[in-house]
Amino acid sequence: MIRPAEPADTSRLVALAVATGLFEPADADLLLRDVLDNIHAGRLGADHVATVCTDGPDGLPAAWAYFARDEMADGVWELFWIGVTPERHGEGIGEALLRSVESDVSARKGRLLLIATSSTPPLSRTRQFYGKRGYAECGRVPDFYADGDDKVLYVKRMARAGTPP
Repeated sequence: MIRPAEPADTSRLVALAVATGLFEPADADLLLRDVLDNIHAGRLGADHVATVCTDGPDGLPAAWAYFARDEMADGVWELFWIGVTPERHGEGIGEALLRSVESDVSARKGRLLLIATSSTPPLSRTRQFYGKRGYAECGRVPDFYADGDDKVLYVKRMARAGTPP
């Protein structure tokens, strides 16, 4: 079941981010908790969205995504975070959540969905995940995150009612 994130989910979502190994606890708490708190308080506006995937209405989140409209571009959205608890990798949860994000972006008249990730070996599986789902690598910023850690950009055109993807 995919649903909007709720304030009661926040601690679980921050812990899930730490479990992926991509965030230190303090970083996850500072960055992700702050975003979630601001979304729930309405400070970021309706075009900042956090969704979760659970095993049912009463299930704990097994994955979550955060995406938002780029205010500087027409119909461009960015997926800032998508994460699946490691013990659930390979079950199709990430794909279902990504498809839900794409559907939401399309419904909001989005025309492009952008994703940025790291070039480091631990994220090679993530880069393959995006490529297999129709995202094209469209750029790199060398040494963006750190020396030897490029920012890798992906894009996919969204289907909109009456227009081909």
